[in-house]
Amino acid sequence: MASMTRRERLSAIFWGRTPDRPAVKIWGADPRGEANQPGFERVRQRAVEKTDLFIGSGSAFHMYAGSHTERLIERREVPTDSPEWVKVITTHHTPQGNLCEVYQKSTCGKPGYEMEYLLKEPSDIRKLLSLPYEPFPFDARMYHEADACVGDRGLALFGLDHAMYALQRLIGSENFALWSLTDDALLLEAMHVFAARLREQVQAAIDAGLGRSVFGWVGPELCIPPLMSPTAFDRYVTALDKPLTELIHNAGGKIWVHCHGKMRPVIGRFADMGVDVLNPIEPPPMGDVSMAEAFEIVGDHMGLEGGVETHDLMTAPSARIHEMVHEVLDAGRGRRLILCPSSGYYESVFPSEDEIRNWLHFIDEGVRYADVGN
Repeated sequence: MASMTRRERLSAIFWGRTPDRPAVKIWGADPRGEANQPGFERVRQRAVEKTDLFIGSGSAFHMYAGSHTERLIERREVPTDSPEWVKVITTHHTPQGNLCEVYQKSTCGKPGYEMEYLLKEPSDIRKLLSLPYEPFPFDARMYHEADACVGDRGLALFGLDHAMYALQRLIGSENFALWSLTDDALLLEAMHVFAARLREQVQAAIDAGLGRSVFGWVGPELCIPPLMSPTAFDRYVTALDKPLTELIHNAGGKIWVHCHGKMRPVIGRFADMGVDVLNPIEPPPMGDVSMAEAFEIVGDHMGLEGGVETHDLMTAPSARIHEMVHEVLDAGRGRRLILCPSSGYYESVFPSEDEIRNWLHFIDEGVRYADVGN
């Protein structure tokens, strides 16, 4: 098969055709700026040079208050006893009373902590929904700039929020699971409001001429076992996302979805709802299907992305990275495969030289071995 450009290769995978070879991607590799940690700059540069790029774009959007965010949502930072942490206090001024969230943010790039969720009681959902909502004017410039920047090196992704995740992240996993048993109708009411706002955003993108773009979102991982049951997934993800995927497909667009975790109970559901590429298929023990098994389940109905855990790139010897790259690529030859780590290259705050070496080897050997036989 004749070699494809990086854009042609990813387009083939999304639009249901067989690519010249598996794609190789590093999540977060972006030609528009430097890496967030100096140690990773070599990784970013190598990925931009050699891998199939997938860079983000969008248009201004806020799920809860829309264009009223500056007037209705107040944020302030409060020092803590440690210079490494600050508290971010966010207050939503709703017509039915204030809602307050407290988040502990790292000043040196470490993961943060939710100290106090915005929605503490089911009745707080009513307060949230009382916020006046007006969408931002749609602006396609960011998408066109990203698309021009990536050129033949890959694709631009139009990023969207997610109806279930937009509510869940304000509640937390424990209360979200409990309220799904005691206040299911209220959860669904809010999610249907959010889903309608997302469809409005996508329709604006379609009207602006972006219908044949790739749209993507994250969040369904918060509604899969063991956090939530497959039945809850059907109610809160499938039922709400299916109309959105149909809207996108009817306009000629395609869909990328990110969902960590054990995919066996839900991977077929993603294919049935119309997802074109699912990220990231994680091997055991973090996941529960190998890439070969995942393709056995979905066949040619959905492209698959992933295969290697980021934790292994942080800790495993290079020889093991070499083996995993070969295993995943061998499983996906002739299929709609994107070899990709389970998360971005920037997860370590202070990467070791061994980790940097693993990322560079993943890129070099991934591209070399993907091309074998082409």
